Amino acid sequence: MKLTGQNVHGRVEERKGGRKASPIFQSSTLPIFIFVLLSILTAAHGAPDVSLNFDGWVTDALAKLETRGITGGFHRQTAPLSRTEVAAIIRQAESRIRAGAVAPSEIDRKLLEKLKRAFRRELAGGTGHALRFLPQLRATEKKIAPALETAFHYTAGNLENRIAPRFVLYSEFETHNFERRAPDGKTAEQRLERWRGGYIGDFKRSYLQVNSSHLNLLVGRDWIYWGASRHQTVGISDNSPPFDQIRLTAMLGKRFKATAFTTQLDSTWYDDGEKRYLAKRYMSGHRLDYQYNDRVEIGVAEWILYGGDAQTLEWKYANPFTFYYALQYNAKADDNVMFALDAAIRPVDGLRLYGEWVIDDIQYESDSNDPHAVAWLLGLTWYPEQFDGQLEVHSEYARVNRWAYTHLVPDNQFTHFGYAIGHPIGTDADTVRLSAAYQFTVSAEATVHAVLTRHGEGTIADRFYGEDFEALSFPTGIVARTTEIGGRFSYRPLDRWNLLLSYTWQHTQNSEHRSGQISRGHRLTFQIGYLR
Repeated sequence: MKLTGQNVHGRVEERKGGRKASPIFQSSTLPIFIFVLLSILTAAHGAPDVSLNFDGWVTDALAKLETRGITGGFHRQTAPLSRTEVAAIIRQAESRIRAGAVAPSEIDRKLLEKLKRAFRRELAGGTGHALRFLPQLRATEKKIAPALETAFHYTAGNLENRIAPRFVLYSEFETHNFERRAPDGKTAEQRLERWRGGYIGDFKRSYLQVNSSHLNLLVGRDWIYWGASRHQTVGISDNSPPFDQIRLTAMLGKRFKATAFTTQLDSTWYDDGEKRYLAKRYMSGHRLDYQYNDRVEIGVAEWILYGGDAQTLEWKYANPFTFYYALQYNAKADDNVMFALDAAIRPVDGLRLYGEWVIDDIQYESDSNDPHAVAWLLGLTWYPEQFDGQLEVHSEYARVNRWAYTHLVPDNQFTHFGYAIGHPIGTDADTVRLSAAYQFTVSAEATVHAVLTRHGEGTIADRFYGEDFEALSFPTGIVARTTEIGGRFSYRPLDRWNLLLSYTWQHTQNSEHRSGQISRGHRLTFQIGYLR
């Protein structure tokens, strides 16, 4: 799960009105530190793709407190969560502590107190507006340059049965001049255009949100993240840019949560040498989460992606109460319908097991000669009791079969602005991750990780044309095998200096799917900023 903006998805902002941004160049020790840092960076290479973020620690704090049994169960597998929902989770945790249902460790209590400070306006039912700034100085071996993220939000009104914002207007703007990955070349629309000095400006999120006691309506740009893993999901993830969407979220009692959205994706060029056109592309999805008890969460989802020459919005797919597979089957349409199932269980406090399964195409007819196109993921998170919640051990395996995320109709491949909407490894690949994190204080944490990834020769642009798939090994063709080892240290208080230092070393065998070719690289990234 991740937190973004007014919503919880990668990052959540706690904003205070009436305060101006503080410059990041006022400390007399900063130039000396940067000089030393740049002397280190001369040994590194490779440009990072590191997003600015206000309060990414909230994601880890909620995940940790839920896994350790402090908060009790909540619908963490459908993100983003609104700040209203996070406030309800905090209240639930406090209620469990007062009732003696759980005994939090010292770090658990401090994390909960930090969350209470970050969400004090929501907890108190306060309204108003706020403007926050996060000016940062980034450094790599290639450059050192300032970056900025700023956010504005306005809240007004209370719900009838609980104290919470009723009306939310939120907008977040980011600017920097660091490199980004290139899209696949088919995208007809420019997602980001560079300004002077190579800078880009992007409204990452900007939306209007209206809450009632049981129904939430969001109109605008925001992320969607559906899955049990808080790192990367094989379903709808935040790997691609955010969606311009209409989204409904309903709480059906205490155990059910329903979500539905409709969005227009990027337009792409179709050109087979004989016919050329601009394809308009759309996606709709709906999902139902069921919380069996505090220890078991199950989610089911269905979404459909469609596009083509002179394509317009299909209102039958925008209907959140129908099943897309039946609609496209009856219409004899060749749209890309996908199903997902994910679940998580916490057998004991401090241990969480989870899994995800996505069906892009499955052959249920006995005479079918097509392959199954599926993706799946398994993982565990463990907090050893003897470390009182300060040590986290995590392991995760993800696999995306060849022809998953693909489609016979090129307009319907599972991408947005050239990025896979699902897991970042793409198709015809698998990856295993092992990591350990130690939280020294509520604001300081160190993490080490090792990742092994295999990439076959298949891509999302591939089509199945009757290959002998049963004779193909997984991954297919000449397999690129990448080993990554790295670590990071982050210090993130609520409103002060914050910093991030990360290092990653990579080794790839059969690079670019050329037998025997080896590539090596390492990347060092540093960020320092002042959050107000």
